[in-house]
Amino acid sequence: MKGRYISITAITAIIIFVVSACQLTNLDINKDPNSPTTVSPRLLLPTAEYAVINATTALGQNAMGFAGMLTSADDYDLSNQSYNGLWNSFYQSMNNVEAIIKSSTNSPHYLGVAQALKAFAMGNFVDTFGDVPYSEAWQGNGNNTPKFDKDAQIYEDLIKLCDVAVTNLSKTTPEPLDPTADFMYGGGSGGAAKWIRFARTVKIKLLLNSRKGRATGNADLRTALAAGGYITSPADDFTFNFSTSASPVDGRHPWFQSAYLTTNSFPYISHQLMQEMLFNRDPRLDFYFYRQTASILDVSNPTDRGVIPFGGTYLVLKPAFWARWRQVFGRETRADSLYVAGFFGRDRGDNTGQPLDGNLRTAPGAYPAGGLYSGRNTVARTLTGGSGSGNGIFPLLTSNNVKFYQIESILDGGGTGNARTIFEAAIREHIARVVAIGLRVDPTNAQTPPASSINEYVSSVLKSYDDATTNSAKLNVVMKQLWFCSWGQGQEIWNAMRRTGFPTTINKPIIKPPRQFALRLPYPSQEGAINPNATPKLTEIIFDRDPIFWDTVKLKWEF
Repeated sequence: MKGRYISITAITAIIIFVVSACQLTNLDINKDPNSPTTVSPRLLLPTAEYAVINATTALGQNAMGFAGMLTSADDYDLSNQSYNGLWNSFYQSMNNVEAIIKSSTNSPHYLGVAQALKAFAMGNFVDTFGDVPYSEAWQGNGNNTPKFDKDAQIYEDLIKLCDVAVTNLSKTTPEPLDPTADFMYGGGSGGAAKWIRFARTVKIKLLLNSRKGRATGNADLRTALAAGGYITSPADDFTFNFSTSASPVDGRHPWFQSAYLTTNSFPYISHQLMQEMLFNRDPRLDFYFYRQTASILDVSNPTDRGVIPFGGTYLVLKPAFWARWRQVFGRETRADSLYVAGFFGRDRGDNTGQPLDGNLRTAPGAYPAGGLYSGRNTVARTLTGGSGSGNGIFPLLTSNNVKFYQIESILDGGGTGNARTIFEAAIREHIARVVAIGLRVDPTNAQTPPASSINEYVSSVLKSYDDATTNSAKLNVVMKQLWFCSWGQGQEIWNAMRRTGFPTTINKPIIKPPRQFALRLPYPSQEGAINPNATPKLTEIIFDRDPIFWDTVKLKWEF
């Protein structure tokens, strides 16, 4: 999606319009006017698109915590009470998508869009929980005890559904997509063409995830990639753009809301992520993170000591950090110390409570949150609630993702193509995306990195790739770069780590967690309370022991 923006306010207005239209659909005195049997798919489409966006991003921060980028759920203290809300909201919100499928018999483009959205959202949900209600869900018959379908079988149906979506979107239709309803791709014939690319990309994503869990997985993935017609350009990306609107409903990025509108309550950002981007001279660093402070806490002061991160991991006072700093930058000045003080996060798995440090901890920056740029020469300042615009993005399914899919297929699936060339293109494309969004959301402060800095960074990454002597080692390098590219896109990196076991260079939790790496989410207790089909799932499936069908790695760490 390029150049199209919609606010939560606009979505709210659409929903009100849909409800109002439903109430006036039919005045037959023998029918309930408040319960129409059919609703125009044009009226349903905005709420369906927004429902899928919500469903897709609901786990984002926790998934980034699983991958060691944020502190959200990174201590793995999960239970059957942890995700009741996520489960319930998914099934409720997907009613909007199912309503279009049921009401679009004579509207193949709307039907195709809904089928593609269902394949995308449902695939993510299976990746999250494994076996879930599917074939008996959303039937509208009051069935509160739907059966749980096998994850592998749901995947097979979703893969086929992508092909059906393409067929429907390719048909001539008397009811083309309304540009005012299709806020993701703009409607019309151009929108239909983008939805076709989206459906084909969803199929590739499903085939990539499941390639080790299906007998013909790698072959089917190669075939789909060879067929083309998927997302290859940022112009076709499936990306949600937030607005700057603050009322009547806040339409700004959720990260922006938690970090900029009150005292920063955003989760702690991983020290490893910030530290490695510093030492790698990553040109995205200043766009990812906003430094709130240039003050160094005093360990001899009881008040300061109470907010210093656990275990000596406060970067600015960590000898090992400065030893590495001198290696990279050849100096260690007072100005360096004040700069580094702003990178105030935590190590993975630090669950030692949260002191009143909201005015110290690093906040999300211009990308993807729509916050502020924070370069070396930018004065660190505490966020006051009025800074930044909030018009960031959710990167949902992008051409950058596809490039990493292609590389993995080549290095680990027998695919064809030049993985190194695609890898370089993926890095450069992501840097360009980050910079462009940063310049848009914070034009006052953001600065385009020098081309020489970008080239040096890319060359350094490619050297690591070239120095790797096996395809497996090269894939480890690639997946580490995906880790850096996944800021704001947690599901992709969590899937990749379970699917490949890479990157292997993510730090273990600093405190031994109560459980191992999350191979799926624990089933919610509320579902077990109303659906006896869920009972075996709650008692027999252990989230850090039992992977979903495509996970043959069963990633773990040792203490």
